[in-house]
Amino acid sequence: RALIFSLLLGAMVGVLESGGGMRSLVSRLARNIRSRRGGQMLITGLGLGIFFDDYANTLLVGGTMRTTADRFGISRAKLAYLVDSTAAPVAGLSPISTWVVSEISYVAAGLSLAATTDVSAFALFMASMPYRFYAIFALVMVITIAVSDRDFGPMRSLGITAGRTDHRLAQETATSTASDTPEASAESPSWLARLLGGPAKWFRDPIFGTTDPSAETEPLPERLGWAAVIPVLACVFAVITSLYLSGRGAVDEQMTGFLRIAGTVISNGDSYQSLIHGGAVGLLLAMILHRVLGAVSHRRVLWGALRGALQMLPAMVILWLAWALSAQTGEDKLDTGGYLASRLSEQVSPLFLPTAVFLVAGAVAFSTGTSWGTIAILTPLSIELSLRIGAGSSAELADPFGPVCVATVGSVLAGAIFGDHCSPLSDTTILSSRASGCDHLVHVRTQMPYALSVGLITILLGTLPAAWGISPYVCLALGTIAIVAMVMIVGKRPDQL
Repeated sequence: RALIFSLLLGAMVGVLESGGGMRSLVSRLARNIRSRRGGQMLITGLGLGIFFDDYANTLLVGGTMRTTADRFGISRAKLAYLVDSTAAPVAGLSPISTWVVSEISYVAAGLSLAATTDVSAFALFMASMPYRFYAIFALVMVITIAVSDRDFGPMRSLGITAGRTDHRLAQETATSTASDTPEASAESPSWLARLLGGPAKWFRDPIFGTTDPSAETEPLPERLGWAAVIPVLACVFAVITSLYLSGRGAVDEQMTGFLRIAGTVISNGDSYQSLIHGGAVGLLLAMILHRVLGAVSHRRVLWGALRGALQMLPAMVILWLAWALSAQTGEDKLDTGGYLASRLSEQVSPLFLPTAVFLVAGAVAFSTGTSWGTIAILTPLSIELSLRIGAGSSAELADPFGPVCVATVGSVLAGAIFGDHCSPLSDTTILSSRASGCDHLVHVRTQMPYALSVGLITILLGTLPAAWGISPYVCLALGTIAIVAMVMIVGKRPDQL
């Protein structure tokens, strides 16, 4: 069922991309921008709004906002940063995205390794949300940078250059990037064309052409933007409704309090089935609305859905391999978690485990360039390790919803995204620089100071105090204050010397 949802949501994203609904919505919003600050806020807002897939976020926002960035003197490096630093964090935090089923599956695998069968993987996944400090702080940093129009480090010098050269540098970068990519040639079929085979002329239409939305210049009706908004909202509504219907039977008539009732419903609801229902509703509406509102051809809609589904294949392979790895590292086979717990229990305090996991996840993601692979490998082992080490000398496992275990779960994803943002090998980093028309190494060099700053704040005001039992919301408040203060003190606007 996890794989089915991945295919459904991937297909919906493919329809939104190929049908033009998302591009129409972005173009309509961009016409209302009047200032550099407004341009940055629109880019950030779009990055937050496209929460269902990090690849779609990167390609759509980066590709469609290059003209707006050039118009208001926003450097291509700044555009790539705003795109990259919203894509993975918002997809990782969203309970309805192409990430969510894989994450829940990895959590379930970790609970299975620890022989904890009476705990809902979805409930533990939701409980870890406020402990994903880096992802949340990265979004806070992006919003602060956009609203204040301040930068520091190498990014500031590029911002000054973009403002003083009438954007010629950005335009030259865009031109050179476009001419160097295979998709810029009409004779070059896409990866899907090469996969399916056949003459190149079969694949020259926008369905199989470039994945850069800005390259499609045909006019789109304004009403087509609703074909992007309505399916996403319907998907969210369908998931919530299905989850409620499947879990309401566990609610006691005497139970009071919204949060208590909601927690009971979430813990006992069929999360996988709910996500499948939402994905099916979203895909069906996306296909219908693009036909009705935009008169998009059946062929374009169907092939867009196919391309979107095929783009999920690498993630599905990683998920399958993660299941295989978890099966081999279980207690009845290699017992990797038990071995690590016995070796580390006397050397690593449970209070430092979330921080250690965050750093290890960051290092793995940085060296491999894949946050998905990092999460797949570390999540099951980290959960088992936290339950065993957290129990100390006791034969009983620690509380899965205790601060150490929940913070450890959150630290895996947060650390994976942190390493992704710093790595020149990361797929989302490469896509962000390419879609934004920015030199890849320039993007890595200008984004890294921001990522390292957020990573340091994550450790000092996030993982360390949270493991000691301090409320994650207190940690989030302190971290937000620290980020805003740092940007206002260290950062400068382009017009400031």
